[in-house]
Amino acid sequence: MKLTMAGAIAALLGATPALAQDMPFDPYGTGGEVTYRDPMTGFRVEVQGGYDRLEINTVDGDTKYYDGVDGIRYGGEVGYDVAIGGKVLLGAYAGYAGASTRRCDEVGTVVELCQRAKGEWSGGVRMGLRVGERAQLYGKVGYASMPLAFAFGAERTTETYAGVHFGFGGEVGLGPHAFAKAELIATNFRTRDKIYEGVNFDRTHAVAGLGYRF
Repeated sequence: MKLTMAGAIAALLGATPALAQDMPFDPYGTGGEVTYRDPMTGFRVEVQGGYDRLEINTVDGDTKYYDGVDGIRYGGEVGYDVAIGGKVLLGAYAGYAGASTRRCDEVGTVVELCQRAKGEWSGGVRMGLRVGERAQLYGKVGYASMPLAFAFGAERTTETYAGVHFGFGGEVGLGPHAFAKAELIATNFRTRDKIYEGVNFDRTHAVAGLGYRF
């Protein structure tokens, strides 16, 4: 049986619908919709550690006197970030940190006055500026609350100091979800109606951290 060119074309066209049904076109492999995920937004958790300094300074006439103690800071933070426009990021955060910061001074000949910074709670907002697809520089402002334990001989007491903190830092992505960060934070604690009333009570810490963004 002789097959003409017209007949071959007609046969091919007739078979095409069946072939299309057997092999559907799936450009994404799974047939699902592909959506873009911003790697700098969403819920995040992180751990951090670094340097901590607790300091008191007083002013006497034209002279300012400083005294303080250094320690190691460790803790964690959770937060949530959203994009505002193409370059700006806005987020909220809450954190907790402990420290080895402790100081003892002799009072008289046999009695010591010891002070130890206990766990600090903090929270606030931060605003970042993208400097790459997975990197940003940011500033933050918030509120911190820190108990300070005192021991004078056999006497023990704890006072809680609270105040506003300010800081800045940077964050860079390490993969689809992980990131590294570093920041410097300074807190000014109120001393009214406290043992340290009448002096300036400050805390500064510089930390690095690793986090994961969901």
